Amino acid sequence: MKNRFLMSLMALVCAFMVSCSDDEGDIKFLSDDNSNVYTIMCPSAESWQHFIVNSTVDWTVETDDSWIHLAKNSYLAKETTGMFKVSLFSGYTSRTGSIRVKAGNKTIVITVIQMGSPVVSFNQKNYQFTNKRTSFVADINTNASLVANIEYVEREGSEEKIITPEESWLSYTLQESGTENKQQLVLTAQTNESESSRYARVIVKDIQSVTTDTIRIEQLETDVFRVVDGDDPSTASYVLSSYEKGTVKFYIDNNVSYTETFSADWITKNTTKFAREELNYNVAESEEFDTREGTITLAHGNEKIVLTIQQPGHPMFKFESSADYEIFDVTVGCDGENQKKVKFWTNFADFSVTSNTPDWIPQESLQKGIEDISFQVNKNNGEKRSGSITVTCVGVNDYNKTLNVVQNQFEPSADISRTTRTMFLGYDEEYSPLYILDDETSKPNFEYESIEWSSSDEEVATVDADGKITAIATTPKSKTVTIKATITLKPGYRVATLEKTCTLTVANAYLVDKDKNPKTTATLTLDGEIELVVEQTENTDKFSAIEWRSNDSEIVVVTKDQKDVAKCIIEAVGIGETTVDAIITTGDTELPEITLTCKVTVTPPND
Repeated sequence: MKNRFLMSLMALVCAFMVSCSDDEGDIKFLSDDNSNVYTIMCPSAESWQHFIVNSTVDWTVETDDSWIHLAKNSYLAKETTGMFKVSLFSGYTSRTGSIRVKAGNKTIVITVIQMGSPVVSFNQKNYQFTNKRTSFVADINTNASLVANIEYVEREGSEEKIITPEESWLSYTLQESGTENKQQLVLTAQTNESESSRYARVIVKDIQSVTTDTIRIEQLETDVFRVVDGDDPSTASYVLSSYEKGTVKFYIDNNVSYTETFSADWITKNTTKFAREELNYNVAESEEFDTREGTITLAHGNEKIVLTIQQPGHPMFKFESSADYEIFDVTVGCDGENQKKVKFWTNFADFSVTSNTPDWIPQESLQKGIEDISFQVNKNNGEKRSGSITVTCVGVNDYNKTLNVVQNQFEPSADISRTTRTMFLGYDEEYSPLYILDDETSKPNFEYESIEWSSSDEEVATVDADGKITAIATTPKSKTVTIKATITLKPGYRVATLEKTCTLTVANAYLVDKDKNPKTTATLTLDGEIELVVEQTENTDKFSAIEWRSNDSEIVVVTKDQKDVAKCIIEAVGIGETTVDAIITTGDTELPEITLTCKVTVTPPND
C-alpha cells in the first residue's frame, strides 16, 4: 500500500509550475500559493525528472548536491521545462537535496527527496539439525531495521502448509553483528522427541515491509546417526594434501551415544560439538615416504560409520611423466606459448618457481596452480634454444627440481588462400584469390618487408602487385600457370625469404550446337528446332547443376534432356527475337553461378 502511495505521489509532483508577472523578478505559483518551497519525490533508481516554469524573463537553476545532475544551468524566458537527473541511491531511508530556481530577484527552492532501497538477504537459506536442543546463528545482509515472524509448516515434497502446533518449539532474537550492513538471527530449537522431522520457516523483513527473505528449518527425528556429506551414508574419507600436521573435520547427524575406535596412533581426537556434530581430528606430521591411511570407526549398536584419512608421504615433488622425478623436459613451438602447463605432484605446503632464462621465459609469467605449473615463452625468430625453470620447495634445504624448456627454431608459417584454383574465362577475369593469411586464426608468425607476385606464363594469366589475377588465354582448351608470391621477411628472422605458389587453371564454359560449333546466336524458322550443349574445357570439375530458361516462351520453348543436364532442345513456336539462358551452378564458393546466353531469332517458314 505504501509503495503505491509513493508512486502516485511521485507522478503528481514530478512537474511544478511557476509564473513570473510582467514585473521582472516576481515569481509565484499559478495557484497563487505564496509558498516559495516545492517538493519532488524520486525513486531510488537513476532517473530523469522535470519541472515546468512560465516566465517572461530568462531564468537559472543551481544545486549544491552532487547526486543531483542538472541538464543545464540557464534557460531562456520562452523555455518552460527544467530537467535534472538523480543518481542511483542504495541507502535504506532517504536523502534530501535542493534545486534553486532564480528569475530576476526572485528565488524558488525545490526540495528533492529520493527514497531508499531496503535490502534483506540471508547468507544461507536452509538449515537442518538433530533433535537435540540447539541454538545457532543465521547471518543477514541488510541495511534496514528488521522484524521477524515464525511460521510452522508441514512439508509434502516442495509444498508447505502452515499449521498451528500445540506448543512452539522454535524461538528467535535479532541482534547486531558488529559489521556494517550485517545482522544476526539467533534461533533456538527445543528437543524433538517425536519420531518424525518437524519444519518451520522464519520470515525477516524491513520495518517498512518493502522486502523480505526467508530461511527454512528442519529438525530431525530421534535416533539419528549418519554422515552429513557423501553418497554413502556409512562412510566418509578425507585426503590430505601435505605430510605436515593438521586438522581434519567430518560432520555427522547424531543424537545417540556412540563409541570411537582409531586404527592409527597418528590420528587423535579434537572434537567440538555443535547442533550438527563436527568431529575434529588431529593428524601428526608424517615422516614416511609413502602415503598412509588411518580410520576412525564410530559405532552405535550394530550401526557403524567408518571415517578414512589418507596422508601423503614426506617429502615428494615430481613432474608428471618424469621417469626419475628429478628432471623433466618440455618442448615448445617457435611462435611462443600462452600459459603452457606442466603437471606435478607434491606434498609440500609451498614452493617457489624461478625462471633461469628470463629473457625468453618471463619470470612474471610463472604461475603455480593446484596441480600444474604454467608459464609463457616469447616468440623465437632464430635457431633452437634451451632454458629452464627451477622449483624450490619451502622448508626443505637443497630440494630443488628442474624443468628444462626447449624451444624449436623459427619456421615461417604462412600460406596463400589456395594452392590450386580454376578461373572461368570471361566471368572472373579480374578475381584475386591469392593473399597472405593474416586473420585471427591463421596469421603469419612474422613481419614482412614486401610481397612480389609473378606468373609463370603471362600469355595465360597476369598478376599485379596486389595479387589480383587477370585471365588472358581464350582458346577452348584450358591452360595452367603457376602464380608465385615471394615474401621478403623483415631483418632479424632466421629465414630471409619465403615462396608460396598456386597452380592456376584458366578454363572456359560456352554453348555449342550438336556439331560442336560455338553458339551465341541462332536463327530458326517457325516450328524448327536446335540442340544446345554447355561445353567446358578439360581438367575442370563437373558443374553441379544447370538450369535452362527461355526468356519468352511464346517465341521459343526449351526442353531439357532427361539424361544430360548440359543439353537442351530449343523449339520455335512464335516469330520474333528472344534469348535462352543456361544458368550454371558451379559448386565453387568463389564463383557460385555462371550464366551463358544465346540470342535466338525465329523467322516465318520458307514457302
